[in-house]
Amino acid sequence: MPDYSDNIHFAVPLNDGLRVEAVYYGSGTLCLSTQAGCALGCRFCASGRGGLRRNLTLGEMRGQLEAARDRGLKPRRLTLSGIGEPLHNFAMVAELLQHSPLPVSLTTMGGPLEHLAAALALPHNGLMLSLHAGSEEVRRRLLPRAPGLGPLAEWVTRCLTALPRRARRRFGVNYLLLEGVNDSRREFDGLLRLLASWPEATLHLLACNPVPGSPFASPAAEGFAAAFRYLAERHPHVRRPNRWRRQVQGGCGTLVMKTPGPSVSLDRGDR
Repeated sequence: MPDYSDNIHFAVPLNDGLRVEAVYYGSGTLCLSTQAGCALGCRFCASGRGGLRRNLTLGEMRGQLEAARDRGLKPRRLTLSGIGEPLHNFAMVAELLQHSPLPVSLTTMGGPLEHLAAALALPHNGLMLSLHAGSEEVRRRLLPRAPGLGPLAEWVTRCLTALPRRARRRFGVNYLLLEGVNDSRREFDGLLRLLASWPEATLHLLACNPVPGSPFASPAAEGFAAAFRYLAERHPHVRRPNRWRRQVQGGCGTLVMKTPGPSVSLDRGDR
């Protein structure tokens, strides 16, 4: 039987020879990929190093759940936070959100903005917006093809204002804490200014797990705790990573494509 105290990471073969990765967390959450590869090219992330291969079909996303069950796992909820940007495969993601047998949450860098607005209005178990910066400069450095911080913040504020309070509480912000990059008071204060417009949002601090060839790392335990204290004193909803998120393969950007192939350029409309 699987050891549910550890994350279980596995590759799922696709019919064209590609393989995506999925992770089962001991908490009962199954992390699914939505694309083969990714077009965003985030600097800390292994998933997009080879570019985008293609979108996954609805059947291929559901197939990852079937693959987990074939391994004896019993997921209780799904999260679309594996390989790929869910909003770049929005038609299939919207189908899954509306017809999944299990609760589904998703993680996004935020674009295209019109898809973000539509996703917020769909039934979901939580939508996590990955900001990873409190300034435009650092956001652009880390997420070069994601929406800029200013336009994104304005769009989110407008969208959340139109939602009932209960729905707004299912919106959260991810912040991957990177030593010497986004862990300064300047970045935190910029982040807090954004969160002031989203008082119901939960801020999830994430730890950076090792990625081969990456120069990025999270602060040591003392520095991470200091960052948490500073933010938690100024925003009412701040969470540290749970023990599954701290494990290898549990952190942001650690999943990879297993089979190389030609990449697909990012369309102008996806920027």
